[in-house]
Parts: sequence; C-alpha cells; structure tokens
Amino acid sequence: MSVSGISNYNNMIFQWQNQQLKNTSAGSSKSSSASGLSSLFGKNASMTSQLSSMVELTRYAMDAMGLSSDSRVTFSQISKYREQLKNEFTQGVKGGLARTGVKAPGALTFTLNKDGSITANSDNASDKKTMQAWLDANPSLGKDLRKNLADAGIDANARIEKRIGASGKLSVVNATNDTMQKVLDGDAELSEDVRTALDNMGVDLSAGIAFAFNAEGNLVVSGGHEKAEAINQWLSENPELADAVKEQLEKRDVDASAVSLKLGAEGTVRITVNSSDLNDIQSVLDKENELGKKIQTGMDSLGIDPNTDFSLQINPDGSVSIISDSADRDKIQQFFDENPALVKKFLQIDALSGIDDARKAMQIAPNEMRKRIQIESMAAWWAGSNDAGSYFGMYSNGNLSMLSGLNLNV
Repeated sequence: MSVSGISNYNNMIFQWQNQQLKNTSAGSSKSSSASGLSSLFGKNASMTSQLSSMVELTRYAMDAMGLSSDSRVTFSQISKYREQLKNEFTQGVKGGLARTGVKAPGALTFTLNKDGSITANSDNASDKKTMQAWLDANPSLGKDLRKNLADAGIDANARIEKRIGASGKLSVVNATNDTMQKVLDGDAELSEDVRTALDNMGVDLSAGIAFAFNAEGNLVVSGGHEKAEAINQWLSENPELADAVKEQLEKRDVDASAVSLKLGAEGTVRITVNSSDLNDIQSVLDKENELGKKIQTGMDSLGIDPNTDFSLQINPDGSVSIISDSADRDKIQQFFDENPALVKKFLQIDALSGIDDARKAMQIAPNEMRKRIQIESMAAWWAGSNDAGSYFGMYSNGNLSMLSGLNLNV
C-alpha cells in the first residue's frame, strides 16, 4: 500500500494495523473475512479467487447504495455514487457548520435592563442560551450603553429592547407596534376586505395607500388621494379595521394620532406606532455604531468557519472522532455527534472508497474490471482493526478527501 499525502495528516501518526475484511452478513465468521482479504491480495492468488473476493468485498457497497441483494451494479456506478455522496457530505457539512452558533440571528432581540445588563430574547432556546453566554462574558457593552442613554436624558430605569441588523445597526424595538402588527396579521380578512373594496373602486395599490385617524377618530386616507371621498365613505360604512386598531390602542393607552397604516398590493395592513420616547432612544442608538458592530461580530464568532480544516476518524462503534488543531474542535465534534445522518454518509463513503482501493491493489483497470466482473452482491466493507478505520476523511477548504491510513509497522 503506497503512502501519499503525508502532510495532510498534520504530523499525526496513524497506523494501518493489519487490515482485514469486516463481514456484516449473518452466519459469516471473521476468519472467513480475513481469508477473503488474503486471497484478494495474495501474490499467488488466481484471478478467479481475486474476483470472488472482490464480489464479497462489494456487498456492503450495494447495501450503502440502497440496492437489494439480487440487483446488479457496475464498478462505474459504485464510483459515481461515491462521488455523489462526497458532494452531498461536503455541502451538508459546509451548510451545517455555517449555521452553528446563532442559527436565527434575525429573531434575536436584546433588552437593556436597569442595571446595565443585556438579556438576549429569542423563540429559539439554543440561540438564546448561546448569545446570553456571550453577553454575560462582555458586561461592559450594556453598562456603556446605559451611561450614554443617561447622558442623553433617557430615564435610567427604562427597559429598552433593541435589534441588530445585518450591518450591525442597532434599532429600538417598538413593542406596541410589533404586538399590534401581529393582531392585524392574525386577522388577514380585515386587510383583504379593504383591498377588495379599493380594487372595485379602481384604486391602484402598486405603490400602496396610507391611512390615519383624523381629529374625530375616523380612519381616513392620508396624504390626499383623487378618490379620497369614496374611500373615506367606504371606511366609515365598514369600520371593522378602524375598530380593531382602536381596541388595541385603548389597551395600551396609545393616542390614535400616533398611528399610521399602509396597505400595499399584497399582504396585510402595515401599522406604525410613533413614540417620541422611542425616537429619542433611537437617536442615541444611531450614534452607537461601534456597540452594534461589536455585538454583531460577537454573534458571528459563535459559529464555525465552514472552511475549517479537520480530519474524521472512524471509531469501532461507528461514530467519528474529530482531529484538528482548530479552537473549534469541540464544537465540530458536537456538530457531528448531533448529526448522525452525516456520519452515516461518511461511513458509506469510507466503504465505497475501499472498493476502489481493492481494485487498485488487484492492478485491474476499470474497463477491464467491467469486462470481467458483474458485481452481484456485497458483503464486507474495508475497515481497520482496533481503533483506526482504513480511511480518514480530511475536510479542508470546504471539501472532503478520503486518505488511506499509513502503514507504519516496522
């Protein structure tokens, strides 16, 4: 067995350790598997016995491909399936690692408490826990923001909720606005009734149309509109939308003059609740560019770089161990522990790689192999004894390479 790609092992010593066939079929013994390997590689073995062993060796590969024992498959099909699995594995790992850490950053909000601490909020319990641990380790962020708000005359006891955009911009959360929007989204029929009426009047909604409450508390078109009279008349005769909004305003003690509505060509009515207090807070947040960027950078650092280099070693129980100098090694190990489907795919790739290795050991060209054998069933897969698999997966720069173990027996 030739030794290649030694540098890819990062100077770690792996041992081939007397490779043998690991038979997975019922009623077969370990000794018969070892005998099969001997006949496969023996110098004096006949081509007939070698091909017979090759058939036995490939039984697991057909199982990995989901083929029944009475199916037929060519060596080329096995090779193509292995490459398909490698591509699927690579994409699965790249996407999975990129989603580690905070999986739904857009759903996170942050509450600045009275004492200057920051609380992470999210419906995703994992995201909330992960982000909160980082915030607790960086207490100065909230304390500095609380001081800046106090310097601007903002009530020191005010609880402030904020979001961070993709660019790191801090935005104050208008809880009243968000709650009322959820109410309107939950009763989409209100919006559809208005849209249908406007369509019947020939009103163009491509640019949207705005509404507001006038001094008498009636919902009317705002900003002027050529069909304002007809629209306002319909709104007066069909007050369901206005009543729903007023009900929510009364519950929250918000003046109707602070509310504006807009209906577009699609979706529900969008509501905006203006607040002078929140506007003052937003003015302070707009000046806190560095704070938002620090939190955004911290959030990004909680994930794993999908191009991180590491090796996968197969354990006797079918699990994999991660070998890497990366500071994220434990995170990568946890990722694979929590994704058994990817581990299974890697084991399949390992098995199919063993088929190619066996063909090369027999020194038979692929076209000659296709002429001389029709692989009808699969039995064992190529695996090492004791603690090391026959192949190691090297994941580097977002790609998987299967590397044979090194024969270091002296």
